[in-house]
Amino acid sequence: MLIFKDAIGKTTVKVTDFGYSTLAAGEAENICLPKSRPWNAPEHHFGEFKIHNAKQTDVYSFGMLCLWVVSGGVPMLLNNTEYTFDAPIGPRTALEQLKYDDKLAHIANQFIDSIPLASTKHRNPLREFFSFAVPLNPAKRTSDLNRLVGLLRREQ
Repeated sequence: MLIFKDAIGKTTVKVTDFGYSTLAAGEAENICLPKSRPWNAPEHHFGEFKIHNAKQTDVYSFGMLCLWVVSGGVPMLLNNTEYTFDAPIGPRTALEQLKYDDKLAHIANQFIDSIPLASTKHRNPLREFFSFAVPLNPAKRTSDLNRLVGLLRREQ
């Protein structure tokens, strides 16, 4: 994704690569998914997924991308430890460690609470977004991307 301000200052987002796009005939079909560290869902393997499960992995990756965009790549604190998106911690990045420790929604909430201009009417949809997008357990994650985008758009 490319995110930039155009000539008149309007933020523009463009998706630039569909190299791993998948076309499926129906929900019962199996598909193979690419793996892109650190953005892949924790349950990702190199086997096949049912469409519903593939959607859940996409939602997780989208949630991680949104956390990165919302935070601006700024280091985040959790239990007095600073985490950045690309700092290595052993064989994993800090982001991957947070992912496997099921701490992404928690750290997202801490970050949301730290934004001084965000009112409750803006914070609650963001909290809900991350609670549905980045749980470690895929059964707790939505597969409905429209629902998540609706939370990002919601005006209260």
